[in-house]
Amino acid sequence: MHKGRMKAVDTIARRELPSLLGNWLGEAIRVEHAVDGDGRKFDLVVHAGDTVFAFGVNARDDVAVLERAHQHLRDDASLDPGAVRVLVVPYMGPKAKAWVDERGLSWLDLSGNANIRGPRLRILIEGQPNRFATPGRPSTAFSDKAARLTRAMLAGPEKWWRQRELAEVTGLSAGYVSKVVTRLREDGLVDDDLGAGMLRPRSPDVLLDAWAQVYDFRRHDIARYHAVGRTGPAVTEALAERLAAQRDVRWAATGLAAAWRLGRFADHRLVSFYVSEPPADIDALGLRPVDRGENVWLVVPRDEGVFSGAVTAVGLRCVHPVQVWLDLLGHPERASEAAKDLREHHLPWKRP
Repeated sequence: MHKGRMKAVDTIARRELPSLLGNWLGEAIRVEHAVDGDGRKFDLVVHAGDTVFAFGVNARDDVAVLERAHQHLRDDASLDPGAVRVLVVPYMGPKAKAWVDERGLSWLDLSGNANIRGPRLRILIEGQPNRFATPGRPSTAFSDKAARLTRAMLAGPEKWWRQRELAEVTGLSAGYVSKVVTRLREDGLVDDDLGAGMLRPRSPDVLLDAWAQVYDFRRHDIARYHAVGRTGPAVTEALAERLAAQRDVRWAATGLAAAWRLGRFADHRLVSFYVSEPPADIDALGLRPVDRGENVWLVVPRDEGVFSGAVTAVGLRCVHPVQVWLDLLGHPERASEAAKDLREHHLPWKRP
């Protein structure tokens, strides 16, 4: 984390948190102590009437950052056992908000939004804009190409990897792999066996959530078609046979079609396939282009890494379940339920 940004957020939090809380509660606020941490965290303990609040302040709403801050607040033996522990960021984005709310964690942002729970206490404020927005996309270890490393490690999360092996498996240069691994280390997403020069995911769950936070299925090139078929599985079967006849095109099912084959969770209408290039003859695939009412998505990926780790499920070539789960987050129908079922039953690790 950039120390300059962390220091700036610390300063704002020290100045504004007590007044924010006081205005919300209508209580006199007493700051017990403010402790600067190791350059990555900052803690503020505040009394409001009979309630003690312990704030963990962070410069970003990255899932990896929030997970570490949560653990720090949870495990800090110096805090009052009854303190309401609250994560603080400049602005809690939609995906980060979903992540903390799913876990029942209290939070507020310095833009004026909050969801805080405590004994006889609930503060819920929404709709305040991001007062810390900056242009451009932030640096991440999950760009289209960089994500090949995470995909490889999540396919076998118990394996210890050498960087050389990751370069070979992903087809990336050693220098590029080193750069991405450095960022994963900085974000606390991997564990190191320094003596052996190896690494693996610290928590596969957190690593996947951190990737999902920045992943956007809509950034792929999605072409919409209609195909004749009574059901989604029937369309899937027919289209897979026709794609298999296209010898120069790599393809694999994803989304609801893949989830159906992997887990038989939910019937579906929409069928999605990754293809390495746009089809030269859509008539041969039995497809008709449409602007709406489609039941087929053919998706040219932004990076060919999506095909890595492909599996065969009930005779259908599908991208790896990790990729299917990510893509379901951008699908309609019962995709959110299918994603939950897939993560629970078909990913190669158990959630804590």
